[in-house]
Amino acid sequence: MRSSPRQHLLSAALATALGTAFLSWSSLATAQTPGQAARVFDVSVAAQPLSSALNELSRQTGMQFFAAGDVVAGVQSPALSGRLTVQQALERLLAGSGLVAVRSGESQVTVQRQSTAPAERGSLPPVSVTAAPGADGTTENTGSYTTRVTGAGTRMDLSLRETPQSVSVITRQQISDQNLVTLNDVLRQTPGIVADRIDERVSYTSRGFTLSPMIDGIPTLAYASVAGETSIINTAVYDRVEIVRGAAGLLNGVGSPGGSINLVRKRPTTEFSGYVAGGFGSWNRYNTEADLGGKLNESGTVRGRVVASHTDGDSFTDHKKQRNSVFFGIVEVDLAPTTTLAVGYEYQKNAIKGANFGQAPLFYSDGTRTRLPVSFNSSTPWSHWDMTSDRFFVNLEHRLDNGWRVKAEGALVNSKRDRAGGDLWLYPSTFDPFTQEGVLDRGDNPAHGRNKSFDVYATGPFELFGRTHQASIGLNVNRYTYSVYKNNSVLDTADREPVTLYNLSAAPRPQFIYPILNFGEQTEETAIYGSTRLRPTDSLSVILGGRVTWYRNSGYDTDTTGSEPVTTYTPRVRENGVFTPYVGLVYDVSKEFSLYASYTDIFQPNTAKDVNNRVLDPKRGNNIELGIKGEHMDGRLNTSFAVFRSEEDNLAVDIPGAAPLPDGSTPSRAVKGARSKGFEATVSGEIARGWQIMGGYTYHTKRDAEDKLLNTPLPRRLLRIATTYRLPGDWSKLTVGGSLSYQSRIYYDEAYELGRVTQGGLTLLGLMARYDFTKQLSATLNIENVGNKRYYSGLGGYNGYTQGAPRSAWLRATYKF
Repeated sequence: MRSSPRQHLLSAALATALGTAFLSWSSLATAQTPGQAARVFDVSVAAQPLSSALNELSRQTGMQFFAAGDVVAGVQSPALSGRLTVQQALERLLAGSGLVAVRSGESQVTVQRQSTAPAERGSLPPVSVTAAPGADGTTENTGSYTTRVTGAGTRMDLSLRETPQSVSVITRQQISDQNLVTLNDVLRQTPGIVADRIDERVSYTSRGFTLSPMIDGIPTLAYASVAGETSIINTAVYDRVEIVRGAAGLLNGVGSPGGSINLVRKRPTTEFSGYVAGGFGSWNRYNTEADLGGKLNESGTVRGRVVASHTDGDSFTDHKKQRNSVFFGIVEVDLAPTTTLAVGYEYQKNAIKGANFGQAPLFYSDGTRTRLPVSFNSSTPWSHWDMTSDRFFVNLEHRLDNGWRVKAEGALVNSKRDRAGGDLWLYPSTFDPFTQEGVLDRGDNPAHGRNKSFDVYATGPFELFGRTHQASIGLNVNRYTYSVYKNNSVLDTADREPVTLYNLSAAPRPQFIYPILNFGEQTEETAIYGSTRLRPTDSLSVILGGRVTWYRNSGYDTDTTGSEPVTTYTPRVRENGVFTPYVGLVYDVSKEFSLYASYTDIFQPNTAKDVNNRVLDPKRGNNIELGIKGEHMDGRLNTSFAVFRSEEDNLAVDIPGAAPLPDGSTPSRAVKGARSKGFEATVSGEIARGWQIMGGYTYHTKRDAEDKLLNTPLPRRLLRIATTYRLPGDWSKLTVGGSLSYQSRIYYDEAYELGRVTQGGLTLLGLMARYDFTKQLSATLNIENVGNKRYYSGLGGYNGYTQGAPRSAWLRATYKF
């Protein structure tokens, strides 16, 4: 692959900047001058033990900090970044620690326990221990619908305003307030994200393109096949979900032009804390949950956290029941004051009875529309879909004296799907409008997958031309294998029988004793990446970055219907040294607003297959975004407006009328010259005292090279708003709120020309109320789809539709320790 002059220029710029960063890992010193406590400094301090953080702050400000070893032992400090006075920096470092800082000289400060601090000492007042919550990006216990710091998109700890891309963060507070139990719940309330439900699987898109998942900022391929499913991920173990809209290829070489979904785990706390909760809701559903954490030894150098959750109950769909069990455990050990080792394990199991594979029919065979009940189930009662995932991870973080930190993580994920069912066959729809008879497709197709990943990176400040800048560089490796098996009850590749539309329960479960085929793939991806944030002036930031990716994919299909198995190997796909550049500019036009621009290339290996079951060529293209961001009320409120344009070749588009592939997916064709453009506006955080909001409006249109509209079953306009308000005065124990979701008109042309189905603009409303009986005990009521509207949550995925949930309620009680 030949590189363009532009790529050579960007590569050179990146290499120069990163090289300078590593040559500048010497201590940063600032000369002491009178009145230093009132000066503003460019501060960049990584999250680390407080003793090390104070040393680093001393080097960057010239101030001297004194603290007894037993006072700061086991105290962790958050990351700092930005232009701050010494007072502001200390407020953030000591937030929540029970420590205060007092002046002991012109350029000396003593840190000590709050109870021993003399009030009359020096001119530096005691530090408030409630200042700057969430300064390290953690959102739990902040009560906020926004975050102060995120590494989404660049790996460097930047505020939303400093990040030159569209980013939304669904915080722990919003997850709890709006009862967002699964990742699907989260993304249905995220600005700019379309959730299109196929069956038990859900497709997520932004700006007309799919998104790629990440865990703690590390790309994962664990959901690249039917062995894993993102929509059912339980949110109980996560502090927040960070969503980047627009190409995210800098950190995610398999990243889509749509962006990335980053799930950030909860971490152990120094002091004991936690909660237990229980709830029940519509359709006989109930839930129990516990979250406990704290130090495991006297000094706090060993900390742990355990999360467990269990949900069970029926569904609005006939004969469907779903059970979900989650366990998460993590232990952190400070091997040294600057080195922390974490070991963790995540387990999740979803068991669904009456599970759907495919959709309900839109038309009868003569072209008349079906009018099926909201509760109609397109699969037999004996159908099931059980998914289990085990994730083991180990990470090691080391903080250097000059503010740099190095972090490495290895993870192993095992996924397993046990699935068998009888599902309506819609290729084509054969259902007679008078007899209601059609065809049931039966089968047993278990699957399993394994993902091994490793990521190591270094990030921190460096000095160049008398100014402080930031940089990050890393290596990422992903290896994923999966296998799918298909077993029938007859010696034939088609296992089908006649069925009556309204009497699927009469179809008995057969014995699936005949292996028909098995197939699988192996994918390997290795990449190096780097970025640097240069500060030529106080107002201008220039972010340069790039990723070089090596990609391998191979697969096989084994036909077991004959006397001897016959295996066919698919052509190996290789991509060597694909360079993905990233350029971003942020210019501060005032204390509150910044203009920004970003450009990145798109490279994403395809997982879609053609009618011959061969993987399509990788997607390639570029993404340009321009916008303005605002940071208000000391970061408690963030706003943004952006315009964007993406271009892509080898976009996978479903082939109408084509029979499903062996894994049940729809075959695709590669489209060249696909382009998406539009604009969006977002707001997140506290707009008034006690009033939190997360909202956004998005418009986009996506067309091919012939100007034909693509993705017509997906809306082009989206409005998402979630909000809560804590009443003042005597009513302060009561918090009220709700959510609003609007999407524009969608339509689908049935694959066999039976007709077009249209759904007009749709608005769904949700309500919530929480009452705090005490500081520890509260109860929350959530009501979804208040208007009880009937709508499609998925259209055309399997030449049919998936019904959206009617009105439902959930009551939950929580006790905090």
